[in-house]
Amino acid sequence: MIKKLPLILILFCSSIILGQEKLGEIQHSLKKSSKKVRGSLSIVNHKNNDIATFISDKNSIYCYLTNSEFKIKHQLKLKRNKRFSGIVGKMFTKNKYTFIVSNKHVKSFDQIEFDFKTDTAYYKNDRFYSKGMTLLQTVNMGNKSHLLFFKQKTSELVVKTYFNNGSSTLKTFNLKSKKLLLNDTKETSLSKLLFNILYNDYTITKLHSLELENYNIKKNKLQAIPIESATDFNKLYASDNTIKIILDKNKFYTQILSLNLKNETLSLKKIKKPFFSTASKNKTTNSFLFNDLLFTTGCTKNQLKVNVHNLIDNSLVKNFSLDLKKPFPFENYQMIIKGNKYTKPKYRKKLLKNLLYGDIGILVDKQPNGYLITIGGKKPATLDNPMIGVNMTNITSLYSVNNFRGFLDPHSYILNVYRNVKSTYLSFHIDNNLKPTGNKINGNVYHKINQYLKGNYVENNESHFFRLNNRTVYGYYDENNNNYSFLAF
Repeated sequence: MIKKLPLILILFCSSIILGQEKLGEIQHSLKKSSKKVRGSLSIVNHKNNDIATFISDKNSIYCYLTNSEFKIKHQLKLKRNKRFSGIVGKMFTKNKYTFIVSNKHVKSFDQIEFDFKTDTAYYKNDRFYSKGMTLLQTVNMGNKSHLLFFKQKTSELVVKTYFNNGSSTLKTFNLKSKKLLLNDTKETSLSKLLFNILYNDYTITKLHSLELENYNIKKNKLQAIPIESATDFNKLYASDNTIKIILDKNKFYTQILSLNLKNETLSLKKIKKPFFSTASKNKTTNSFLFNDLLFTTGCTKNQLKVNVHNLIDNSLVKNFSLDLKKPFPFENYQMIIKGNKYTKPKYRKKLLKNLLYGDIGILVDKQPNGYLITIGGKKPATLDNPMIGVNMTNITSLYSVNNFRGFLDPHSYILNVYRNVKSTYLSFHIDNNLKPTGNKINGNVYHKINQYLKGNYVENNESHFFRLNNRTVYGYYDENNNNYSFLAF
């Protein structure tokens, strides 16, 4: 049932709170004696710059609609259907916000709509069942939401797309004619490449997150992500009508599956990695996709390499080699080993050793005059100490958005990585012509938020952050004061 909420107070201020600008707060109507809040998030509507903040407890979902100055416009409340315990997708129009929700096994799906034009909220009872399929990842693009499934028996990829006008499509991509490789010569199945032994499940990590820039992504615009997220072997990148899946379990080739949703076509590319002639046991490799450039990296006991390929013609346009016997080709670089910073050349051997026997990844972050390259990764997780991830069915709880796949909110997932993992990595700058520079290396917004939270003893519970008017806004629920605060970074 829908009920009007008791009047809440939105406090707008521009003062500095605990060293950080506080933009506003919502005095939540949930009584302190009620059960614990189970999830919260905010959505910025780029059509009108409104902000919709959703807070869920055991029985209800509360929604507060504010303008960009956090002044209240509307309030709604919806009684939860406990059959559906997690949000996997979202989209919106000027006045309506829609969530795609799932049961705890991520097999049954429905939609929730919050309509501020009619002041109603309801479950649509438009059920979809993914029998025989595993939800790999979702892509939320404002006016639509893509759900990517894997059908194990037939080795097919299925994309269910929901549109904000109420329609939906289901498209299937068959891989029977595509030859995937496990190493330099041995053929394998998509099932084996997607399977993650740590989680005992099929997984893909989403790296291009369209949520961060309010869905208005310009070319060469990337979110700042940590190297820990780029260490996964299976990664997803998305644009309006294309989903690209990068498969890096193979140490000899990066394999790229491109799904064209408009034409319903599938293509496969294989790009050779550094140290191609070196045996698998003596190297570790990974890659990162930036627009039409594929950055691949490889590490051995004594050497680290980076190759840059242009995927339009598959040509090798640049390569770097970091040899222990030679000076590093970078004037300025940052070397972190297990969370500690080192500057002396003698520690380069220790760096390569940790990269070789740990998780390695590479990421590319666009800078004003070039690119920031980071190579490294987190300490390998084990089944008894999985760092930040456990089985999906155990953590998709009551509209929580901080699951390990980052379906709805990859930014909270990334921030959790920053706060919980001590990593080893090397960072350096190159210019727009892919040549090394001496530019200073600065921390990104995740570092800033993490430092603030540590310094002010703020728990990262039920948090979310987004871009608003070219600023990063961090919103979090404060149980002690029963409010939802917004801080600018």
